[in-house]
Amino acid sequence: MTTLLDRLRAETRLSHEKTEHLLYSDDLRAGTLSPDAYRHLLLTHAAYHEALEQAIDQHPDFFDAYKPDTRRKTPWLQADLAQLQLVIPSLHPSVFADWSPVQLLGAAYVGEGSMLGGKTVWLYLQQSPALEPLLHKARFYRGYGPETGVKWKEFGAFISQKGAGQADLVVEAAGRAFQVYQELFGQTQADSRRELPQA
Repeated sequence: MTTLLDRLRAETRLSHEKTEHLLYSDDLRAGTLSPDAYRHLLLTHAAYHEALEQAIDQHPDFFDAYKPDTRRKTPWLQADLAQLQLVIPSLHPSVFADWSPVQLLGAAYVGEGSMLGGKTVWLYLQQSPALEPLLHKARFYRGYGPETGVKWKEFGAFISQKGAGQADLVVEAAGRAFQVYQELFGQTQADSRRELPQA
């Protein structure tokens, strides 16, 4: 029997791979990610997660079992950006504003999936010598730490229950959410090139 998570994984695979490639995956794996690219990654993730969290907060009853307050990434990203003397750009704060709760499940799937990949990205980041001074207090890419597996299982149960009977809508929304990531990548590019003050 094909589950909703199975469908999401299979039917968004190409969108996932395209987005991952866009987000400097080659430089990450090679240990050559630049400080500009690192700032750009943080800004892109921040714009996405802030918009998603604001949208989810508009449907507290639907997302009660998701426990949004235990899954917020925006504070981590704000802290990381503050270390770089940057702020989350309010480029598209309403990007998910017209999405239904069921559609937001697809966007949440993409957001929670980034926590799984974040563990690997964190290891790659530490292989880039130019980033070493920027990682001492970095928080976002540490993600849920040892709770990552448990958090993902809990999310899987939540999305399966809330998305029951509406799999097509959830899968379509997840595909759109990957497109949102790609659009935000382009919108945040200029902000990532700001010069850091010299220490």
